Amino acid sequence: MTDRYAMIGNPIAHGKSPQIHVAFARETGQDLEYAADQGALALEGFEAAVADFRAGGGRGLSVTVPFG
Repeated sequence: MTDRYAMIGNPIAHGKSPQIHVAFARETGQDLEYAADQGALALEGFEAAVADFRAGGGRGLSVTVPFG
C-alpha cells in the first residue's frame, strides 16, 4: 500500500520536500507518494484541507512558509 504525504502552505512552489522525500523513498525501497498539489490554499481553508487529507488516508503533511 502506498503511503500518502503532501506539502501545503502558501506559497509552495519553492518547496523541495516532495523531491527530497521521493528520492529517499526510492533509495530505501519505500512505497510512498509525496505531492505538492495539496495546493497553495487560503488560511481559511487550512483546517479543512488537513482534515480532508487525513480522512482520505494521508499519513503526513509538511507545512511550508505558511501563508507568507
